[in-house]
Amino acid sequence: MKQEKLESILDTAKKMFARYGLQKTSLEEVARMARVAKATLYNYFENKDQVYLEVLRREIDDVIKQVSLSVEQEVSPVDKLRAFVQAKFRYMKDAINILNLGREGIDKLLPKTAEIHDSLFKREVEIIRCILDRGVNEGVFRIKDVFLTAQAIGYALKGFELNWLVQESDKQIEDYLYPLTDVVFKGILAERPGE
Repeated sequence: MKQEKLESILDTAKKMFARYGLQKTSLEEVARMARVAKATLYNYFENKDQVYLEVLRREIDDVIKQVSLSVEQEVSPVDKLRAFVQAKFRYMKDAINILNLGREGIDKLLPKTAEIHDSLFKREVEIIRCILDRGVNEGVFRIKDVFLTAQAIGYALKGFELNWLVQESDKQIEDYLYPLTDVVFKGILAERPGE
């Protein structure tokens, strides 16, 4: 029963934070909508910031889990990297509270959110690094510094995150991803004879 109450609180809080933002969401309203006493909510969390941070952690865990599952379904490193890019944008679109961090600048109000957002980036880079390592070992990718390349890809994708996920349709995002992955795989230089 305790776990059900906790899940109800966090599910309700996730929806309310996504809709109203951190500042306009009250714990009283979260408790009421979750159909628990306010005192029950305080049995789990000391304050609204803790609830919000837990919502963010869970969103990140969900995104990473779904992206990892998509990558695991593919066999070749090329397909794994494509699956990563597509899954990242597919599942981040549902992570409204993470997206709101960039829009609202909440890291200035609640500095711990920057750490949580950074953890998402680090976990994504680790997935990319594993894919690139495998590709290098199989002779599919020619990369001198796998970790630096993984970070570069991670930063490139992060740069598109807010604009694409907030302003573009799923179809438009998909259309953007093909040229982006082509640049990652093929570069922009024309091949020269002898290379």
